[in-house]
Amino acid sequence: MKIVVPVDGSAFSLKALETACNLAKSNPPSEVALVAVFLNVYDLEEEGHYVADKLKRQAEGALALAKDKAQEKGVSPKVLLVSGLSAADEIVKVAKSEKADIIVIGSRGLAGKTRSFLGGTASQVVTYAPCSVWVVKQAE
Repeated sequence: MKIVVPVDGSAFSLKALETACNLAKSNPPSEVALVAVFLNVYDLEEEGHYVADKLKRQAEGALALAKDKAQEKGVSPKVLLVSGLSAADEIVKVAKSEKADIIVIGSRGLAGKTRSFLGGTASQVVTYAPCSVWVVKQAE
């Protein structure tokens, strides 16, 4: 089974990662691919730093954290850092290229309570994914 897990460092994505690791361990041999997306924003400065650089560093940090958590659970994940204009579009592209059987995604991300049930990215991934999507909620 091939499992794609989008990560952004939020509690929601870490709960999704935990679920994905449990799924992988209960369905051997499984492969877990962690994907972090940073948005392509050019020529925007915030306090003297380019926003794209900041977003890339945040994505790299989220990947490193998720990789460590997966390894603690006995899973050796593949890590993918991608960039694009839409996180949902990039997650769907990764799922297609990895020939994923399932995407395990947190119900919300770092943006928090922007929607009543699903975050915008999770909602779009559910709509356009080429495979099943397991949406994991985090207790608030």
